[in-house]
Amino acid sequence: MKEFFPRRGLPNVIQKLENRETVTIVYFGGSNTRSKGYRVMTADWLRGQYPHADIRSVNAAIDGTGSDLGCARLETDVLRHQPDLVLVEFVGNDGGVPESKARIEGIVRQIRKHSRFTDILFVYTVKERDLTSFQSGEYQKGALMQEEVADYYGIPSIHLGVAVSQLVSEGKLIFTSRADVSIPGAVIFTHDSIHPTIPEGHQIYTDTITRSFKKISELRDHVGKVEHHLPQDPLVPANPWEYATMLPLDRLTHFSAGWSYVTSDDFPLVREYEWLFPGLWRAVDPGETITVQFEGTHIGLFDIGGPDSGRLKVTVNEGEPFLIDRFTSYNDHNRNQYVFLPELPNGKHTVHFEIDHEKTDKAAVFEAVGNERSMEHVRQHPAWYDQTVIQLGKLLLVQPPL
Repeated sequence: MKEFFPRRGLPNVIQKLENRETVTIVYFGGSNTRSKGYRVMTADWLRGQYPHADIRSVNAAIDGTGSDLGCARLETDVLRHQPDLVLVEFVGNDGGVPESKARIEGIVRQIRKHSRFTDILFVYTVKERDLTSFQSGEYQKGALMQEEVADYYGIPSIHLGVAVSQLVSEGKLIFTSRADVSIPGAVIFTHDSIHPTIPEGHQIYTDTITRSFKKISELRDHVGKVEHHLPQDPLVPANPWEYATMLPLDRLTHFSAGWSYVTSDDFPLVREYEWLFPGLWRAVDPGETITVQFEGTHIGLFDIGGPDSGRLKVTVNEGEPFLIDRFTSYNDHNRNQYVFLPELPNGKHTVHFEIDHEKTDKAAVFEAVGNERSMEHVRQHPAWYDQTVIQLGKLLLVQPPL
C-alpha cells in the first residue's frame, strides 16, 4: 500500500521555505493534531531543514470535532492567519460518514476561494479498528472518500496508517496497551486505541510526514509560484458546505428573558474555554427559549456540555418538535461539543429551541455504554447532574446562495 500520493504537491510553500521567507502553516483537525505530537514535531523538523525561513505554526485543531464544524470555523480559525499551507486531519472524527466527502470539499473550496496560492495537505490518522482493513490492503472508508476530493483538486495526501500497520505486522509495534505496561523491543502506539503516545507513537506519524515531505520537495518543478485550480462545479453536486460559517449567537437570535451572557470576568467556566468563545449564553430553567431566523440549508450550535446539561426541544418552521440532548455519554465533565440539525431546503427558516422540562436519565446514558466510572460519578454528585443547563458559544450556519 502506498503511504503518499503527491498529486500537484506543495509548490508554493516549498518555494517560500527555500527562499528563506516567512511561512505560516495551519494545522487543522481534531485531538491528534491538537496534542503536542506530530504537529509540534513536524514544525520543528521543518525549522531544522530550513533554518533561515521564519516558520510560524498555528494550532487550529479542536478535540472531538469533524469536518462539518471545520467548514463553519474555517474563516475564524484558519483563513484569518493567511496560511501558506493548511494541513487537514479529519478522518478519525468524521468516522467515514458519507457526508464527509462534501464537507472536506467545502473546506478545500473555501481555502481556494480565499487564495489560489495556499497549498493544502491531507493527512489520514489511524485507529485500532482500522488495522484489519489496512492489513487486508484497504484504506479506511473515510480516507477513500477524501481521496476522491484530493484527486479532483490535485491535493497531496499521506496515509499515516500504512507505516503503523507494517510495524504491527513485523511485531515492532503494539497498537494499544495500558500506560503501566512496557514491552521490550516494541513501541506502544496508543493507550486508548486512538491517540498515539508522545513521543513514541507520534514519532511514527512524524517520520511518515517528513519522509513524504522530502519526496514532495524532490518532485517539485521549479516553475515559480503556482496557482491552484478551483473547478467551477464541485465534485459533490449542489454541495452547500463551502458556504458554512460561524457567527456570534446574538447576530440572528432572539433570547427569552432567562438567558444571560457570561464572560471570564464573572464565570470560571468561560476562562477554561476562552480559546473557543469570548463568552457563553447561559440558561438554567426549563421553558427558556431562543429563536433563530436564517437563510440556508443547515443550522447548528457550538456549545459546552457537562454533567448539568439539559436537552432542547426544537421546532423548525412550526413543524413537529423533536429533541436534541446536550448531555452525552462523554459528559461526566465539561467539554466543547456541537450539533447540526438535519439538512433543510435552501431558503428562509425559523428555528425555535426550548429547554425541555423533562430530564434525561443520565445514569442510564452511562450505563448504556458500560461506563461504570461515570455511573459512580452520578451517584457521588447527584445535584450536579439533576439540572437542565444550556451553555451556547456560537451559531453554525450553511448559507449557499438562494
